[in-house]
Amino acid sequence: MPRISLSRASRRGPARTGVAVAAVALAAMALVPSATAANSARAEGAGAAAVMSPVAAARSAAHPGRATRASAAAAAKLRLTVHRVPDPSQKKMDATFANSSIHTIVNSAVNHHLHRSSTSACTADERAARPTYPSVPTNSVYCWDKGDATTQHWSPQGLTSSGDSDGDGMWGTDRVLVSGWGSANQSAKLGRLALINADVDSTHYLGYRWALPVIPINGGTDFRPLKSHMGGMVWWGDKLLVTGSLGGTNEHKHHNAIYVFSTKHIYRANTSASWTGKRGSQVSAHGYQYFWPAIGSYSVGDDHCSATSADTRTPCFDGLALDRSSNPYTLVANEFVTTNPKHYRTARVWRYKLAPTSRLMPIAVNSAGHADPMDVYDTGIVGMQGTFSRTENGERVLYTADSVAGPKVAGVPWREPLPGAGQRTAAHDPTSAHGSTTGARTWAQHSEGMTYMPDQQRVWSQTEWAADSNGDWPTDHPVRERVLFTVPLSSLRGALTP
Repeated sequence: MPRISLSRASRRGPARTGVAVAAVALAAMALVPSATAANSARAEGAGAAAVMSPVAAARSAAHPGRATRASAAAAAKLRLTVHRVPDPSQKKMDATFANSSIHTIVNSAVNHHLHRSSTSACTADERAARPTYPSVPTNSVYCWDKGDATTQHWSPQGLTSSGDSDGDGMWGTDRVLVSGWGSANQSAKLGRLALINADVDSTHYLGYRWALPVIPINGGTDFRPLKSHMGGMVWWGDKLLVTGSLGGTNEHKHHNAIYVFSTKHIYRANTSASWTGKRGSQVSAHGYQYFWPAIGSYSVGDDHCSATSADTRTPCFDGLALDRSSNPYTLVANEFVTTNPKHYRTARVWRYKLAPTSRLMPIAVNSAGHADPMDVYDTGIVGMQGTFSRTENGERVLYTADSVAGPKVAGVPWREPLPGAGQRTAAHDPTSAHGSTTGARTWAQHSEGMTYMPDQQRVWSQTEWAADSNGDWPTDHPVRERVLFTVPLSSLRGALTP
């Protein structure tokens, strides 16, 4: 197979290309509007779409420059429209399928386990995938079961946790991490969720089970897989938000929607067959024991995301993060921009107001059902695959990383100040390792999503690679570099603050 850059395995190949989007019928009602065919545009910025903006051309991965506010027109393409599963369809699902819960899943007889990287279950390559500065000890790094550590059919992407769902870090009596994986090198483009018991006092600590995110169809009597790369996830109250695509035969190539799931509606399959849906009395979820149907979605106006250099381009949603330090709490979104120096352009970061957790849908909308972004920023930091946002000493900052491509190549951590109210440009340059603006490669290798446990004041992240020693994918000789790791926020901030 030809070598590809795996800093975003399926985002640097065909799965990152925008395509025409058809309507998604969700529980006998379209969750998103019908769309007509459109020309594809490679999200990596190939061809004409790769023209650099003057701002981006003046920057480099090592010196990205200060974040600025995007143009006033940028917000229009980022407007979201809310769509809900009809109440009768949701009730039909509850009546048709066997309900389960997060608590049951993470406290059942789990069939997979994470392992501390200091043990013999993990390899030296996995231990080497963690950050070197700030230093992360091996007992704060975890490797996956061998099958998940080496699979060429799935890749870890977004990450969220009960630290997002509730400020005390717990969901009821459970501490939970949710790791999203996108399919790779297989025709059935879908996502899956690892629900991980992260409670050190639990007998099931470090155990995890898989659940399949799905879309209800036929009035709630059936379901199909969600087509998503699983690049962005946030758990807000009892709602899980996941970036996805707006339908069509090639919907896995889209990342221009946010789907919503509720912990009140998780169901159990009764067969482990490889198909997905309901056939007579049999209920199957692609071989997994649990499936999790969407209760709604948010869409943008255009039917395909784009990769032009203008900040008014239609977004290709990548990472999602929760900012609990803002008032009101906000959902922070970002897009992925290639690290290829031939195609530098600014990457955007923007925020939406979150609704109270008592609301059925988690993003606040106006009377017309629209959610407009509160702020839109342009940054020269490229390769962002996960972020963490907070206010420190009255200044909003963004923690992120440039996930540099290449076998065993460490990423570049960044602490990015964002423009304050009334400011056009951030007051300070972003800082990387050792408090400088030099892009020192001291972060994890090929890192993905981030999530924050506020009660423990710890940041969690994960890495994605399982290529061979030359960076080829797929491969029969994978190098195990997929890990989960955690670092105190104080250590991360200390490493990135002058």
